[in-house]
Amino acid sequence: MRIILLDYLENSEEVMTAGALATRSQRSAADITPSLEDIRKMLKWTKKMRLSSVLDFSYYIITIEGVSRSFTHQWVRYRIAAHMQQSLRFVKIDPRRTDWFVVPPTITRKGVNAVLEYVSNQFRAGETYLKLLEMGIPPEDARFALPIGVKTHLASAFDAEEYIHILYQRMCFDAQWEIRTVANALLLAGLIVHPNIFEGVGPPCIYEGICRGTRKNKCKKDVEELIGKLTEIANKARKNLDSLKPGEFLKLDLTDVLGYKAPDDIEKEVSEKIGVPINLDINVILEVKKK
Repeated sequence: MRIILLDYLENSEEVMTAGALATRSQRSAADITPSLEDIRKMLKWTKKMRLSSVLDFSYYIITIEGVSRSFTHQWVRYRIAAHMQQSLRFVKIDPRRTDWFVVPPTITRKGVNAVLEYVSNQFRAGETYLKLLEMGIPPEDARFALPIGVKTHLASAFDAEEYIHILYQRMCFDAQWEIRTVANALLLAGLIVHPNIFEGVGPPCIYEGICRGTRKNKCKKDVEELIGKLTEIANKARKNLDSLKPGEFLKLDLTDVLGYKAPDDIEKEVSEKIGVPINLDINVILEVKKK
């Protein structure tokens, strides 16, 4: 899984604050230079009052790779955004490989038999897909045979309001693991480039102090610890980003924090039984482009 913050308005915090202050001033936003304290106070107030007119002024473009179509079916429901996804009408999947589908960690944790059952099903679907193509079935119809776990990638664009809304919903421990992982990585990306916009952002238990999930605040401590860890990483990463040249990418391996490492013995046994190497890890890489 690879999440990339590809583009963003670098001076969003200053611009948003200047625009907000101008609504109560004789001066226009162009004539206002907010202090760091102005920025902190205004953006804290903006989030508290849900001021869409302010949050709409910061924009972000991201790409997400190595996720399933189960993930993207959820992701594109965020319609106050723009999405461009890989098309299986024009891109042919190679089902002879073992890296074209996602293996959920819950399946790997169940052991070798569960993984073999799942992988065998993926292979059968892949073989059917290839046979249909060989029979002259158009790719747009042959793809019907592919499972929902097939890997894909997409690019999305949205403003800060929708960004925060996504984190609010998908950082909750009730969210599906893939989209929760992406949401946590995106919080980190936001904290790196715009710490004042994303400070205090999280699921309802953090953002509002109210649990809206099924666990009734039992996971709040875990959420707080995770956000604390992501904030620490962001503070260190921000300095590293500042040292890069424009156009370079800051790369962070978050596998130990947000991903999953499969037991070596399970991976080895499955690889031996299917006759080809397979990687059951869920690696999580975040990249942020230096403006």
